[in-house]
Amino acid sequence: MRLGAAKDRALLAELLVHAGEMVSTDHLADRLWGTSQRADPINAVQVRVSRLRRQLRSVAGPAGAALVQTRPGGYELTVTHARTDAAAYEAALESAAEAGTSEAYDRAEALWRGEPFAGVPMTVCLAAEFARLEELRAGAAEARASAALAAGRPAEVVATITAFLERHPLRERSHELLITALRDLGRTPEALAAYGRLQAILADELGTGPSGALRALHLELLRAEEEDEATSGLPTPSPPCPAQLPPAPTLLLGRALEVAEIGEKLEANAFASASPVVVISGMGGVGKTALAVSAAHRWAPRYPDGQLFLRLHGSTSGLDPQDPMELVDAVVRSLGVTPPVHRDADEAGAFLRSLLAQRRVLLVLDDARSAAQVRTLLPNNSGCAVIVTSRMRLAAIDDASHVALGPLTRHACLAVLDAVAGAGTVAAEPAASARLAELCGGLPLALRITAARLAGRPSWSVSSIAERLASANQRLDELELDDLSVRATLAVTYRGLARSGGSLRERAAARAFCCLGMLDLPQFSVPVMARLMDATEREARMALDLLVDVALLHEVSLGYYTPHDLVRDYAREIARGQNALTQAGGAIERALEWYAAMVGRSAMALLAEGPERRRRVPYSCDDAPTVADEREALAWCDEELINLMAIANHHAQAPLDHIHFLRLVPALFPYLQRRGRTLELQRFNDIALAVARSTHNGTAEAQALSDLAASHFMCGRFEGALSCNEEAAQLIRRLGDTAWERKALGNTGMLLQLLGRNTEAVAVLERILTLAREEGDARDEAICLSHLGNLHESDNTHLAMELHRRSLDIGIWHDDPVLQQAAHCNVGYAHLSLNQPEAALLHFDAGMRLLGSAGNGDWHMESQTRLGLVRGLHRLDRNGPAEQRCKELMDLARNRGDTYTEGLAHWEYGNILAASQRPSEAFTHWKQAWDALGRTEVKGLEDLEALIAGNQL
Repeated sequence: MRLGAAKDRALLAELLVHAGEMVSTDHLADRLWGTSQRADPINAVQVRVSRLRRQLRSVAGPAGAALVQTRPGGYELTVTHARTDAAAYEAALESAAEAGTSEAYDRAEALWRGEPFAGVPMTVCLAAEFARLEELRAGAAEARASAALAAGRPAEVVATITAFLERHPLRERSHELLITALRDLGRTPEALAAYGRLQAILADELGTGPSGALRALHLELLRAEEEDEATSGLPTPSPPCPAQLPPAPTLLLGRALEVAEIGEKLEANAFASASPVVVISGMGGVGKTALAVSAAHRWAPRYPDGQLFLRLHGSTSGLDPQDPMELVDAVVRSLGVTPPVHRDADEAGAFLRSLLAQRRVLLVLDDARSAAQVRTLLPNNSGCAVIVTSRMRLAAIDDASHVALGPLTRHACLAVLDAVAGAGTVAAEPAASARLAELCGGLPLALRITAARLAGRPSWSVSSIAERLASANQRLDELELDDLSVRATLAVTYRGLARSGGSLRERAAARAFCCLGMLDLPQFSVPVMARLMDATEREARMALDLLVDVALLHEVSLGYYTPHDLVRDYAREIARGQNALTQAGGAIERALEWYAAMVGRSAMALLAEGPERRRRVPYSCDDAPTVADEREALAWCDEELINLMAIANHHAQAPLDHIHFLRLVPALFPYLQRRGRTLELQRFNDIALAVARSTHNGTAEAQALSDLAASHFMCGRFEGALSCNEEAAQLIRRLGDTAWERKALGNTGMLLQLLGRNTEAVAVLERILTLAREEGDARDEAICLSHLGNLHESDNTHLAMELHRRSLDIGIWHDDPVLQQAAHCNVGYAHLSLNQPEAALLHFDAGMRLLGSAGNGDWHMESQTRLGLVRGLHRLDRNGPAEQRCKELMDLARNRGDTYTEGLAHWEYGNILAASQRPSEAFTHWKQAWDALGRTEVKGLEDLEALIAGNQL
């Protein structure tokens, strides 16, 4: 029955304390209102009694209201004392006293529910009854402990009485029981220390000393200590302690650092007030249990009072997670103590902490589902330690240290293969063994299964099983042996999320996991997963984070997630098995639409407003957020390039959504060009060209050909560039886009000049120059002047200089840093042609400053400017700085996969080394230059060939 008002609760409590007796109205008024008496206390009490009767009637009908009877001068609760909870408790205590067993006292304790009079304003009578009941309970606790001592269970007494004394430090009988129990356990020094603590407490609080019985016990302890000292040379039997650890793994390769790390974490926290806790987390099959058991065996000598091992079944197929209270009872029994009846997990945990308070015990809690399952089991003294394994990180465990267990290294994988499949396995087939380790993803469970199958099939080779594993569709089928199965291990985690009774967040995580199998991306961002799930980004983020928590995903960087390869295989199975692929088309279309919009936003940040920008991004980008500037655009593309490349490769094998793919590729060109990603540029446009032709999309075909021409040009393949460009120009002409056609013709003129076809180049470029001036297109005019300047450098350097300066003037007039940078670079090369290296360096330096200030990052312009700086420094015999600059250029080109620029840098580096009288080193770099440039149309290859021929050793 719920009584809302405190006065109503106080009234019922007063009547209950005097159950079966008349309580005067004056007494009730005094207890309810004290000194703040009402003007009419009798009426006030009548009102309260009336309210109480109504509430009793609502619970028990008329009989309930009749329980409170009016008597002359007061009221009576017509319930005999024998019918109250307190009476039932007292009767149980009497029965326990007759039985004399701790189990009987446990049955009495089970009747006790919460604190007496909780939520009731305390009065004098209630306080007296409260004290009486508390004394009864305290006496019962001491009687129970005495019975346990008589039954020969002193360890149990130490645990229960230690916890009891925290609440009742002045009860001498409890101290006597604790000291006696410690004596019976042979822990005489601790018993003497307990007596000393009692002496101090009594002296401080009461100004007295221990009772005669306790003093006699103290003397007995002192005599026992003297006897122990006298016979210290004799062996003393010690009580048995639990040693429950499973056998140490015979094969734990590649985890030595983790074992040492666990030991360090246990030792580092050994002097804290609480027990050190180490949580080992990771995906199923990664070897968490093996590591925990191995580490526990390694450090077991630190914990002489026992090593306990409990399976918590957090992710065991077909079994529910263990209840914390059942786990506490299991630990208590392991320590030789009969577990008492506990009201709740808090009380159970307190009992366990008391039991472990004076011990040095190591607990290994295997396969925990949550922090809540573990907390009750944690000791609070530094002498104990806990190692927990879980697929969850269990970050909610306070002050825990964490070991995130990942796949094995390649070296460790090969060692496992040799150890299980047989010595010499790896040496016989090193390449196939490395491939097999890669296909197993470094997962110990997968490696053990594979190696064991090899050992059991002598006719099998490493190559044959690697070939069977190479198919993603059947890889998990191959990774099963008896009761070992990678698929089953992963399924437990997934089904835990997808179960019908799971939370909304768990079911969303299961849906996100299924989406991992729909689109093969190296890493998944929150926005992409939101489109695949058709959910909000907040829902997607929460789902992805939960997949990280259960070790089905790894967060590789902020906001980007990737699964283990075998997890990805299982996600594909889930997608197929749930008919999710019928929904995959829409999911993939949404994802590609977002990618096209995001790449479009990036292109808009990288391109100035004009025809090219409108041509490359002719579609709406509303699905994507605005990209603030060039830096943000480049950073986003840097992060996503691996995913965009995966989409392109997927499209080449099994076309996805050609509309958004053909939007994405042209919009990606500005980024790829600026970063010098020539290999990716060619790959994207090879695929886009095939898709455009198969779908009869003339505009996309022309754009792909034009961008392929650019990739050939950036690699020094000028013939290939010219061929693609001319084919694109024909398509563009039919499309009727004059600005685009003029750009294509300008590229033709530049390529003809690079191929030495100057007469044709002049005709084309002069025609473009005329058209640009007629159209008032200053940008095209400046570009055309630059091309003409480059053309005349070989026959009329002063004219070339004039043309480049006019191009520079246009760039300055229109405040266009791109035009200015290109012009400075061209003027620099013209000065080199005139053998004016100091003047050249001024312009190359100006060009580099413009690249930096504009945040332009165009790799082709940057590489040409850097090469000019190297040549200028070399001409001035400043070979030290020239060598340093040239090394930087080689490194930058190598990192981009730009073999053309790297080859040019090697050529120049060889020249510098030759001038520094280091011919053998020069020859090496010239040879590397030839390897990179031999199949290009770069000018002067015959000179490079002559250098190599003339310096052969």
